[in-house]
Amino acid sequence: MSFKIPTLAYTGSIRSITLEKNGKKVTVGGENSYPFYSFEGEMHHLPKVAIQVPDFTPDDWSEVCLEPYKDVLGNPVAWAKKAQDVYKADIIFLWLKSTDPNGLNRSADEAAETAKQVLEAIDIPLIVWGSNNVEKDAEVLRKVAMACAGQKIALGPVQEGNHKQIGAQALAYNHMVVASSPIDINLAKQLNILLGNLGVPPENILIDPTTGAIGYGIEYTYSVMERIRQAALTQQDDKLQFPMISNLADEVWKTKEAKLADDPLIGKAVNRGITLEAMTAVTLLLAGADILVMRHPKAIGLVRNYVADMAGVARPAFVSVSEGVTKAAPGEVAAVASLPRGIKLEINIAKILDAPLTVGPDHVLAVVKVYEEGEGGVTISPEAVEVFTAFLAAKRVMAEPSRAKEEASLQEKPKKKAKEVPQVKILHSWLATEDKIGEFNYPKEKKKDFSGKEVELLGPSYEEGTPTERGDWRHNLKNREDMVQHLKTSLRYWYSSEVYGSEKRKTPA
Repeated sequence: MSFKIPTLAYTGSIRSITLEKNGKKVTVGGENSYPFYSFEGEMHHLPKVAIQVPDFTPDDWSEVCLEPYKDVLGNPVAWAKKAQDVYKADIIFLWLKSTDPNGLNRSADEAAETAKQVLEAIDIPLIVWGSNNVEKDAEVLRKVAMACAGQKIALGPVQEGNHKQIGAQALAYNHMVVASSPIDINLAKQLNILLGNLGVPPENILIDPTTGAIGYGIEYTYSVMERIRQAALTQQDDKLQFPMISNLADEVWKTKEAKLADDPLIGKAVNRGITLEAMTAVTLLLAGADILVMRHPKAIGLVRNYVADMAGVARPAFVSVSEGVTKAAPGEVAAVASLPRGIKLEINIAKILDAPLTVGPDHVLAVVKVYEEGEGGVTISPEAVEVFTAFLAAKRVMAEPSRAKEEASLQEKPKKKAKEVPQVKILHSWLATEDKIGEFNYPKEKKKDFSGKEVELLGPSYEEGTPTERGDWRHNLKNREDMVQHLKTSLRYWYSSEVYGSEKRKTPA
């Protein structure tokens, strides 16, 4: 008898909501099961990424986040264009932070003009976000609604304290609203009811349940989002059957961990912040988010690859060569270590299985997909060879003009021995990098399990006796390697049945 995975029959579904600009439509929602539960239902529209664009140069952003936008700082129109054209945003999320009464306190007229200019410059849908001050947002978003009349945009955050003012403008100018409530399912439902009573049609409402970053309240956010989605799908609660937007970018990058400098214990700042944003985004995707408001392009790339993998579709990727620049999408064509003079690698993607590779001079490595990992080495898929071959051909085309100039100059000067060009060999497999970390020698002891079978378990690895002085592991460890080794071997705490750290366990592990 074959085994069949038990499934749940859902009685409700999420509304499909469409944002549009100049015929460019972005539809979210429409799912009739929990996120990525393809064995139970369908996700008719995959989650989308809205790139955050502030209306002034932020003075509290991490340098890691400013770097990708350093050429457009202070210019929200150029910033939005770059987010659209270079980083392939699905939606532009214009943040009118400068209107905050506790900050620059710019006028509603200035904000409306900025929103209008950004809207005219882009070809994808626009969400305009206020300063989260109830009174000021009512004034600002009213002006924005008027300035953007004739084009359908989304206005937010709409809160209980200003839903009448902003909702009325959305009705008057046919805009959408983002209903924002403070992490509570009942408050979220109540605000949707109030907007419905005002006359805002269901197809013009998105839910913002409010979020926190990993380590800063995301567990509570996840629980509330999960309950909203459960009520919508299993209880047919039509007041909660709306797509959800998660405004996570600022919540992640304002945390102290995202802003701390490089540290031997917690790693490089650039990798830490990007990883924190991507992990927060993935967590919210699994809770039911349909639109993610994100900031760093590399984090966005990681999340897009995750969505593609979970949905079983091809990862977004491209390989193109332009004047002096080689471009490649993160996560697909893995890397170029050294290139001929005059060619620059735009995105550092020297990775395979998420582990950085180091290759020597005149070596190029390209990997699309690893489909086999066996003893002694890794095998590249056939697609990798095809992409690599195309990449090398494009490089040769780029090199033709410079070779012609070089030959012309040689005719005018005494002939020299031509420099040999190293031949590039495409390897279909290679040996895995040697593991230099070494073994961890834990004490082991043999025991009998419940069936009487003899098994080998980790033995105690703590020192017996009573401490005579205060211990400080940071003081005793001299370098980063010792610290990492200590942290890894500290797993013994989890396996000890007698102690946990320096304290006696109340109950065995």
